[in-house]
Amino acid sequence: MAEINITNAKTSWISPMIYGILLIVVGICMIVFKKEALKWILIVTGVMMVLGALINIAFMLKEEKVFPLLPIISIVLGVLLIVLPNLMADVLMVILGVILILYGVLNTFGAIINRSEDGIIVLIVGCAIGVLSVVAGVYTLFNLNSSADIVMIVIGVLTVFIGAVQTFGAVKLYLRYH
Repeated sequence: MAEINITNAKTSWISPMIYGILLIVVGICMIVFKKEALKWILIVTGVMMVLGALINIAFMLKEEKVFPLLPIISIVLGVLLIVLPNLMADVLMVILGVILILYGVLNTFGAIINRSEDGIIVLIVGCAIGVLSVVAGVYTLFNLNSSADIVMIVIGVLTVFIGAVQTFGAVKLYLRYH
């Protein structure tokens, strides 16, 4: 049986506590600053994509037979995210809108096709979810800025929730050994 290192156990709550508090702060920033937060998230993502692709290319150059197509595409997308974050945010919202519409249509048809097997409740719920998804997708396509704000609020709330759960776990861990 493995021994528990009490010294490590007594300090093991610190990292999850810092991580949880950081998530709460980031989530609140997403909720409050919405568009600016999305812009910075896209810029940081672009930087990470470019750096990752450059590292990938460095390793691929050792293998002379491989052309680094995906890393080159990553560099192009990364640079676009860095240089044009507002345009890329709009592009992402258009993609989200299209996905919501496709999901809604497919969900509605799926509910109608499977109606006899699952009953009327599943039909109603499936159609309602499908129609609401189509409405959300159309709204997203015609209100890109508002949709980006809503997405950032939702992601911010989820991030705050995850941070709160992480912080609560750190407190439980602290109380366990102190």
